[in-house]
Amino acid sequence: MKNINLTIDENMLLTPQQTMETVLEAIKEVIPYDLAVIMSKEENDHLKVRYASGPLKNEKLMQFEIELDDRPDISRALELGEVRLVEETEDPDHHDTYDGVLDLPLGHSCMLAPLQLNNRTLGLMTLDHRECDIFTSQRVKIAETLARIVALALAQSLATDKLLDLNEALIYERNKLIGEEDSAFSGMIGRSKKWMQVIERIKLVAPTGSHVMVLGETGTGKELVANSIHRLSQRANAPFIALNCSALNSSLAESELFGHEKGAFTGAVTSRKGRFELANKGTLFLDEIGDLPLEIQPKLLRAIQEGSFERVGGEATIKSDVRIICATHVNLEEKVQEGKFREDLYYRLNVFPVVLPPLRERKEDISLLAARFLERISQKFGGRHFYLSDSAMKLLNDHEWNGNIRELQNTLERAAIMTRTGLIKPEFILFESEYSTKATPAKRYVDEEAGAFDEEVKKVITRALEKCSGKIYGKGGAAELLGLKPTTLQSKMKKLGIELP
Repeated sequence: MKNINLTIDENMLLTPQQTMETVLEAIKEVIPYDLAVIMSKEENDHLKVRYASGPLKNEKLMQFEIELDDRPDISRALELGEVRLVEETEDPDHHDTYDGVLDLPLGHSCMLAPLQLNNRTLGLMTLDHRECDIFTSQRVKIAETLARIVALALAQSLATDKLLDLNEALIYERNKLIGEEDSAFSGMIGRSKKWMQVIERIKLVAPTGSHVMVLGETGTGKELVANSIHRLSQRANAPFIALNCSALNSSLAESELFGHEKGAFTGAVTSRKGRFELANKGTLFLDEIGDLPLEIQPKLLRAIQEGSFERVGGEATIKSDVRIICATHVNLEEKVQEGKFREDLYYRLNVFPVVLPPLRERKEDISLLAARFLERISQKFGGRHFYLSDSAMKLLNDHEWNGNIRELQNTLERAAIMTRTGLIKPEFILFESEYSTKATPAKRYVDEEAGAFDEEVKKVITRALEKCSGKIYGKGGAAELLGLKPTTLQSKMKKLGIELP
């Protein structure tokens, strides 16, 4: 029997990836294969691919996962703990391990080797070869020994991953502690350099009392930042009042900002305080300040400069001590140049800008944000637990997130609605850009709600059919995956014009 060479330079410290690559290359010296795959057994009773080697390895394979409930043959192999051969036959009903992922010929050789350490099943190693009967009984015995070596290497890899997860959890807990020590930062989730710079700017400006301009794309968390500044300020015990300036005409904007007296206009049956009065001694947050009508801007400037104003229909001058924090996603300098925003008001408001990075520039925060959102969704859905598969997490990390944090939250909530088991798979991740050509969510839901919903359903069904290789009925079929009756699924397919892949 050929000796296996696992000599490693004692001065060379290998990563788990390098260790496993070395082991897999060494295995090939004694057991020829076209594909070797190492999968780990996860807590939610599924196998996920960790490592692969050989000419048949592809990107799709690296995202492959096996639900053990759907594969009783593999479950039995893991329970028995013995290396076994699975010789392919011409039987069309045979379910290959990597069905739909690899294009292997009928009659190829396949070996399953459970990976066990200290009577605990860590995962599964599979060896595949294009030729039939390539794995002899002698090679099966060799695989039994090698499986113990691979199990040890996998245990090292899992331990390293656990340490990395622990480190991420510690960072997450650190952020939580920041929030507990100073509740101003509750909800400020992130560890990226750009997000930490935002937090530092908040700490700098909050105690000063200066006006603040929060700049950032839609959905980046501008009101959250404004609230944090308020809580860290000397006005923390006074009101925090918010007003969204978008879609306000001049008369409505004036009434909202400064209030009105009884009888000031039709429908004014009682006197009403405006936001400036309500925010006295506190903070007034003006969101989308760039949309404030030009006619009302001089009155806002006066209220800020002099700390006084009159209600609509009133004559009495009212004093109000208010700190202004405003936010916008547009370029106010351009609006000033276009004559759509007063220059003097712009400079009065833009004392200290805080620029929020879009989510695509803080990708390292996505996993932390996703974890927080899934916690909230769990509470909203009655305590159901949700978790992301690695391939689903990769999809989130690769997306551009034009809708930023708000889009991430909506995407996860949609996925949570679709999953029956709590495991969020790639087919449940539907990005807003996938079924809408418009950037504005409001436009999509108001004008295209029905069409968008149909497109969303069509994508879910199509993905499920592709995953199940066109199978509709029975265990492992698309109907079971989607939680529908097969006849209902076929009816929806006909209605939406979906054909089998």
